[in-house]
Amino acid sequence: MASRMRSSSSLSIMKKVKKGQFFVLSAVAIVTILFFVSRWIGPTTQIDTSTNALSEELFTFDNIKEKTTSVVKNSESCDDLNYNLQEYKNFIDNFAREKNYKIGFTYTITPCSEELGGAVAGFSLRIISDKVDARGTFDISWP
Repeated sequence: MASRMRSSSSLSIMKKVKKGQFFVLSAVAIVTILFFVSRWIGPTTQIDTSTNALSEELFTFDNIKEKTTSVVKNSESCDDLNYNLQEYKNFIDNFAREKNYKIGFTYTITPCSEELGGAVAGFSLRIISDKVDARGTFDISWP
């Protein structure tokens, strides 16, 4: 006659299966609780600083400074330095008109002498728009 009772090995397997199911359900519950607690504790809003980083005016300000350095460093002679800076100033003025910015770009050059080792150019830059009023001064030595 066949026995209708389960063997002891099948009972231990059923207990292990139930323990595994309990472990999985417990892990899911704990992760869910931790997620909701972190959302509750964390800030509801975050400050958006990307508008300052993406500001076209500030990018233009830094770009003008960088390109001014290139103009000075790439000049071959004192006369070339004066000519290149005047041409670059004209370019900046045209750019400002197109973008509807007010850009104040002034420069002074110490007495330029190739025999004495060059010159120092001092620059003053100011950009004014609806959103930004940025200003700065900097010096670049030539050659």
